[in-house]
Amino acid sequence: MSVPAPQTDPDRISDLSRRETRIDEPFRSRVGRLKRFGREFLLPHARNLVVAVLAMSVFAGTVVALPWLFKSLVNDILVRRDAGALYEIVGVVLVLFGLRAAAGYLQQYMLSRVSNHVTTSLQNRISNHLLGLDLAFFQKNSVGQIIARATDDVNVLNNTSTNIVVTLGRDLVTFVGLVIYVLWASPQWFLLALAGGPLIAIPAVIANRKLRALMRHGQQLGGEILQAFEEALHGIRGVKAENHEDVERKRLRDVIVGRRKIGLKVARTRAALSPIVDVVTALALVGVLLVGGSQVIDGSSDAGELMAFVSALMLLYEPLRRLLQVNAQLQICGVSIARIYEILDRRPRIVDAAGAVALADPSGAIVFDDVRFGYDPAKPVLDGFSVTIPAGASIAFVGPSGSGKTTVLNLVARLYEPSGGRVTIGGQDIAGVTLASLRESIALVSQDVLLFDASVRANIAYGRPDATDAEIEAAARAAMAHEFIERLEGGYGFRVGPRGTRLSGGQRQRVAIARALLRNAPILLLDEATSALDGAIEAQVQANIFAARKNRTTLIIAHRLATVVAADLICVVRDGRVVEQGDHRTLLGDDGEYAESHRLQSG
Repeated sequence: MSVPAPQTDPDRISDLSRRETRIDEPFRSRVGRLKRFGREFLLPHARNLVVAVLAMSVFAGTVVALPWLFKSLVNDILVRRDAGALYEIVGVVLVLFGLRAAAGYLQQYMLSRVSNHVTTSLQNRISNHLLGLDLAFFQKNSVGQIIARATDDVNVLNNTSTNIVVTLGRDLVTFVGLVIYVLWASPQWFLLALAGGPLIAIPAVIANRKLRALMRHGQQLGGEILQAFEEALHGIRGVKAENHEDVERKRLRDVIVGRRKIGLKVARTRAALSPIVDVVTALALVGVLLVGGSQVIDGSSDAGELMAFVSALMLLYEPLRRLLQVNAQLQICGVSIARIYEILDRRPRIVDAAGAVALADPSGAIVFDDVRFGYDPAKPVLDGFSVTIPAGASIAFVGPSGSGKTTVLNLVARLYEPSGGRVTIGGQDIAGVTLASLRESIALVSQDVLLFDASVRANIAYGRPDATDAEIEAAARAAMAHEFIERLEGGYGFRVGPRGTRLSGGQRQRVAIARALLRNAPILLLDEATSALDGAIEAQVQANIFAARKNRTTLIIAHRLATVVAADLICVVRDGRVVEQGDHRTLLGDDGEYAESHRLQSG
């Protein structure tokens, strides 16, 4: 019974634990995706693959030659005791195994080259594509699931695809060569050995179908493990402070054990084919030995022929076992390819419009004209939001959490598109300007500071890598960061650690503000950018920002009203609309929401 297609969020990648698995996806679609992967990632390395396949064919040829060698060994050496034949066989053995060694080395080296190139190409393409996706994609999907596709799935695909190439290039040639030999040597014995074929084929089909479902679930759980580790380690301070280590241990154990259970089911399913092949091979050997041995005894066949045929059957065992696993390997590849292409096929919705032009006047007035927007269309966040921000002015948005303040900044940077109304800068609707020109005109400092595991200097210069040391220091002084940076070991060369964990929250914010000031963009967006600073430093940083705002329009979100009293315009936002606006003195005189909030905060 087919699984009905669920109603999915277009920004979400599939949550396979909720059965969005497409297990009954048409065979043609799966094959088409495999062909596409081969065309896009393997075809560029066709020359290396051809060399590897030729080397594998030579390797396979040395295996196929062994039954003839065994036949000559028995008939010429053991039966006829021909001394001359002994030296010929020794020479053939040396040549065969010399070829085998050379072909094995060349095969492994060429496949490793292809494998490394494909892994690099895949991860580069995924990373480049991810950085171009909309913000909504990252806000609706777990980091673990995204990383799993760029790491786990790429590694699984790399390993299994290499195994498939080896199996098809070497084992298939070996299998076909040996089958031709046994058919030529004795059609009667061959048909006898072939009788057990259906006993292998039916279980293989059932097992491979089950493997496809298990692998999808297992790779989904791999992403959940990454996500669980990321969350636990990122929040380790709170975990330890509140004695939640046991809670996190249980959460991690649950997802790890879940992955282990799936892994055991996969192992059992794949292992089930080996004993079936063993039993069928044993029955074939018994049948051939009984019939062939009787013929050798009565003189209708010679011992060399029987020895060669039996050795060929035994040599067939390993390539046959691996060939039976090819479909399972293809299922594993198919799952990883589907998960990778689920990322690569996703297209950003916020792109340059046809005929988009560069932003002509990034220092111009910013106007919100009856803007409507909701992250969920049924739940509007902004509803008829209108405000005009004069060029070069500083404007502060205040109001309760969830009123739409951060959304306003998101729309200025066109991280989201309004569902109604428009946003203009310098008279241009930003929906018609290029994203590059718009975002090159913006510097953003948010409450969730982005710092990299690099030096303080590199973090401040992130937006302007060509900045001089003097410019970096000037920006740090304006952000009230220079003094604490000088006290760090190594000063501006101090490495801040992953996410800036070797700095305090306030220090991280000041480094981020210095970065934004160094960028010197015409539009500065500050989203609770000084929330971790103490009052005196925050007041000085805000004063420096206001003093340096020449030709810069500054939009500020703050909960502490004392930090925005110097703003040219203050807007009180409630329920997605501006309900009050004016400067600090005017709003206090109006005795509305702002004045009430100011009294409460002032004590």
